[in-house]
Amino acid sequence: MSEVGNRIRSYPPRMKRIVLAAMAVALTAACSSGPAAPDPGTGSEVCADSFCVTVPDGWDVEVGDTYVSAHHELAPDTTFLTAGEINQRALVENAGGQWPTTTPEVARAFWTLLERADVGTFRRSARMLGGAERSWGQHESGTMWHLLYPLEGEDAIGVELRAPNDSWEQHADIVFASVRSL
Repeated sequence: MSEVGNRIRSYPPRMKRIVLAAMAVALTAACSSGPAAPDPGTGSEVCADSFCVTVPDGWDVEVGDTYVSAHHELAPDTTFLTAGEINQRALVENAGGQWPTTTPEVARAFWTLLERADVGTFRRSARMLGGAERSWGQHESGTMWHLLYPLEGEDAIGVELRAPNDSWEQHADIVFASVRSL
């Protein structure tokens, strides 16, 4: 065993957990691919027919009747932002669930479909003020953040931001905090 391994083995249990967690964070950061995120700036609001979002600076945006899509100029092949109208019931039922259900369960159904397609892995989720559900995970191209913004009945706005590494989370923060229905 290495000298480092022997040293860690001698630590009290609480210290071992702290050291191992710090090593995991360092390893994750070292293994991150792609460029670090630039400052998101203040962004600009863009609107489809039924909703608006603020897109951080540096993103090349396309707006359709029912969606907003963008790629960041720094990493156009590994960044992707999309916001659009979604049907929560269809999402849940396609993942094998039963409608009606809770917003967290709908968000989890989204990740279940990604996992079944072997393109994503769920990490965690959290309820946001106002009832939206924010979730995090890995996508085959890096890190991914998802927001489920429920409307009336089965309707919702789904927002997804993919980037090469965790440094892009501030961009997701700006977009997710800005979602509003029209």
